[in-house]
Amino acid sequence: MKKILGIVLSIFLAVPAFASVAVAPTRVEINANKLKTNYVTTAIEIKGDTKEPMRFKVYPGFFTIDEKGEVVMSAPAGDPHDLSKKIRFVPSEFTVEQGKSQKLRINIAGLNQLPDGENRTMLYIEDVNPKEMNIPTGRAGIGAQLIVKTRIGVPVYVDKGRVSKDAEIEYLNVVKAKDGLYTDMKILSKGNSKIRYSGNVQIIDGKRLVDEYSLTGGVVGQNSYFVDRQKIKTDKIKNAGEYTLRAVISYYDENGKRKNIKKETILKIQGEV
Repeated sequence: MKKILGIVLSIFLAVPAFASVAVAPTRVEINANKLKTNYVTTAIEIKGDTKEPMRFKVYPGFFTIDEKGEVVMSAPAGDPHDLSKKIRFVPSEFTVEQGKSQKLRINIAGLNQLPDGENRTMLYIEDVNPKEMNIPTGRAGIGAQLIVKTRIGVPVYVDKGRVSKDAEIEYLNVVKAKDGLYTDMKILSKGNSKIRYSGNVQIIDGKRLVDEYSLTGGVVGQNSYFVDRQKIKTDKIKNAGEYTLRAVISYYDENGKRKNIKKETILKIQGEV
């Protein structure tokens, strides 16, 4: 008799597509202060597989963003900024025929009762029928079956009342690793709503710009921080010595105004370049 080992793998993706499943938009951001009504309605479109029908169920859940910029799907109950019990959506379960799409209609009422700042929830769109895959084990008489369940997350944010988006670079260091030098930068979000940032790095010799390249952007949660570590590009540095490393971060405040903040440190290049 052949033994079957069952392995269940649950995949959560806060991304626009997995295989041939896609959602649009990938996030919903609402400024309640710009609305004339006490409610808001919007929609998400889910496009299914082109080869077969897919059935999905939808449910909300609260989340936070940790210091790595990653979504934490479990959070303390009773947070006043949790929209999970306030959001309504239809349908809650549906089938998308192959090559077709389905609109998920969303309604949030009682906006005047929300606390000031950022209110949020994650809408989970989960494949009801998991995929089964047979995988080799290399052992005679024993097979393995991988069961894959896909869950896509669409974050929903509502800013309301007195909203503050305020960022600061607490420190910028250069750290050495086996494969090169890295920036070690702590970005603070001091307001009651997240910031979404982009940026670049400049390498300066005296007053001469040696190189400038883009940083991978990210999200810093409200009243939180993000420790950003990215490899420093040194291919345009021709001589050993001390250089100025400058990080320039850009984000938009609560009024939609672009803000730039910067921090500098010393970059020491030793030996042959």
